[in-house]
Amino acid sequence: MSNRNAEGNQGSNSIDAWFDVLNHPRRRYLCRYMMQTDADIVTQEDLVEFVIERDSSVADEVSDRQGVSMELCHVHLPKLDDLDPVDYDRKGGRVYIDSATLAARLEDARSMIENILEERTD
Repeated sequence: MSNRNAEGNQGSNSIDAWFDVLNHPRRRYLCRYMMQTDADIVTQEDLVEFVIERDSSVADEVSDRQGVSMELCHVHLPKLDDLDPVDYDRKGGRVYIDSATLAARLEDARSMIENILEERTD
């Protein structure tokens, strides 16, 4: 994880970084799974299953499984790993979750959206 300098660039836990994470449906699925589970450690395979069950763009579960797995491994899990609440062990295929911090960061994003909506109606 790397925090950028204060000259306009935000650190890895900035609201912009979280909106970027939430920008993609598969990352939203991953966040949803991580918030629903009681486990502190989940496997990449558990996350692949969860995404496949929910993603309507996955036409053929068997042939698309490897593609989903590779996309999570190389794109989505590393992007989440850049944020404090998630630590992705690519070699071990495990994801370590700090649920309390994840919930707090998601609440920060919700609060920002609510503030924007309130400003719009004022």
